[in-house]
Amino acid sequence: MVARNTGRKTDNKDNLGVLKEQLKNKTPANLYLFTGEEPFLIDYYVGELKRIVIGDDVTGLNLSMFENRFDIDDLLDACDTYPIMKEKRLVIVKDSGLFSGTGKKNEGTDEFGALKKEAPKGNKAQESLLNYIPDMPETTCLIFIESKIDKRLKLYKLLSKYGLVLEFNRVKEPDLARWVIKGMEAAGKKINSEAAQYLVAISENDMYTLRNEIYKLAAYVDPKTVVTVDDVKLIAIPTIKSVIFDLLDAVAKKDTQRALILLNDMLLLKEPEQKIMSMLSKQTGELLKLRMLIDGRASQSEINEVFRGRHPYAMKIMVQQASRMKTGYLKKFVEACMEAEMNYKRGMMTPKLALELLLEKTNSLN
Repeated sequence: MVARNTGRKTDNKDNLGVLKEQLKNKTPANLYLFTGEEPFLIDYYVGELKRIVIGDDVTGLNLSMFENRFDIDDLLDACDTYPIMKEKRLVIVKDSGLFSGTGKKNEGTDEFGALKKEAPKGNKAQESLLNYIPDMPETTCLIFIESKIDKRLKLYKLLSKYGLVLEFNRVKEPDLARWVIKGMEAAGKKINSEAAQYLVAISENDMYTLRNEIYKLAAYVDPKTVVTVDDVKLIAIPTIKSVIFDLLDAVAKKDTQRALILLNDMLLLKEPEQKIMSMLSKQTGELLKLRMLIDGRASQSEINEVFRGRHPYAMKIMVQQASRMKTGYLKKFVEACMEAEMNYKRGMMTPKLALELLLEKTNSLN
């Protein structure tokens, strides 16, 4: 058993740079902890480490996997097992709960009677790892994939000291648009910037979902053509976000028939009526806010400040819609949304009927 050297403290961005360098040089560390809300990135980097550590080994002799509840002794035995015909063996642990503070909390009160927020006491498995990690063999690459972590835990702090901790959260929308463009290029196709932004704006903020859309678009378009917004509208799976955009366009044009058709489209997507009502009310309120800023001759920088974080393409659509609707009309529609929501919450009608009656009012509001 050889104790590994401890590295300097780094932040998440630094650690990602370290990981990429390790992958480039094929020098994986012995210990990792991956967490965060973006499973695509976690799966990608675990896959890259797997490729480097065990390569094309199909025997499974150099790979051990543990998930949820397991015996800690079995995990330690797997880590102690010497690799066969490889420099390292790979041990992957997923959702073990070992980093979520499941032990009894060591809480008390200070001299002022306030509750002290101390680290939870570890359980037997956590204590075993605390003793094991400093002397873990160099021949093992151990990866923890955890959905929940408690950074107060001694185990988390020890792993941060001896290993590499990375938190993979959702990628920001502008970066996702660039990722879509690169994904299309990797598939041998091209997509213009506007279409990439539109795809991100209407899709769930999930890289797996976007990857599937990239595959579909790449299979649809001719290799010599560039994917456009119209192609995305034709091929991409409709989401409540995309239909809400179209629905508000119909509201702006006072096209009741079109609005009702789009409502039915959302219901076919199995979206709850309450969610549709909530999103419609929220988006209409945002349009009213934008329209009032436009009426008040707010500068573009002032508008951007109010809608900070809003995707550029979504903002473009909002400006177009707000420009087509007067402030008075938007105020009345917001009031109608509130009335419709109150009617179904009081049991006066079903949510579906409340939505239908709301959209039928688009012609009568002035």
